[in-house]
Amino acid sequence: MKNLWFWLFIFFAALTGILLVLRILVKSQTLSLGNVLYVEIDGNIDDKKIPEIADWAYEKLKGDRMNRIKGVFVYINSPGGSAASSETMYQVLKFAEKKGKKVVAYIHSIGASGGYYIASAADTIVANPAALTGSIGAIIILPEVTELSKKVGVSWDIYKSGKNKDLTQPFRKRTEEDSVLLTELAKEVWKVFLNRVAEGRGKKPEDLMEIADGRVLTAEQALKWGLIDVLGTKYDAMEILKRMTGIKKVKLIKRPKKTNLLKQVFGTTARIGEMMDEWMLPKALFY
Repeated sequence: MKNLWFWLFIFFAALTGILLVLRILVKSQTLSLGNVLYVEIDGNIDDKKIPEIADWAYEKLKGDRMNRIKGVFVYINSPGGSAASSETMYQVLKFAEKKGKKVVAYIHSIGASGGYYIASAADTIVANPAALTGSIGAIIILPEVTELSKKVGVSWDIYKSGKNKDLTQPFRKRTEEDSVLLTELAKEVWKVFLNRVAEGRGKKPEDLMEIADGRVLTAEQALKWGLIDVLGTKYDAMEILKRMTGIKKVKLIKRPKKTNLLKQVFGTTARIGEMMDEWMLPKALFY
């Protein structure tokens, strides 16, 4: 009898340990048991948060050797942001499609510029009837502090290899020639945007020229132009994905949210610093 109790104890201890390990793996998503990858693009598309989301999604898709993931649901509520990060996320969604996953994008309140750029990679785009979208265009924002420098008594000694080496620097007083060069840069980035949308929506770039001037569209207008497929809610978008994939019950795979007490306490100050860094660095934006 003593041996029986001993082995029963060993059995239940081992079972408890296995269940605990499985719970930790599932909770950390080391073991992905879901069937829909949930990608959330909420807020500005910056060069820190979005690449992290893209890396996470890419690793999940790449590691799905048993083809458990049947689809990708992209929740978008963004006015746009970094052109480079928009392209990065766009390519991840295209990678999902190459892996045989169905991709549905849902635009909640706003999915404009970079937000729509990302959405255009989806097989189907659903937009809330009250949402704003479109805004196919690019912008380059550069600070110019020459007048401020004069007021505070600061001058700049600049030694450069060519006349346009400091074109994007804040201490250069820009000329009409500079404006032409920078406008051409913005147009070249815009062409990438336009071609991505045309490719994703099965159109020719010239078909979209009338609305590809940066204007924001209502969801209804976007539907008429073929920029989206369906007017509906997040629930409607999820039902569409279920039909496309044949999934009866959706089990979402979500990116764990990192919580850090110190970051919460000092987050505002840190974010102000990040915003200043972004403001001072030249970059193309989809806004």
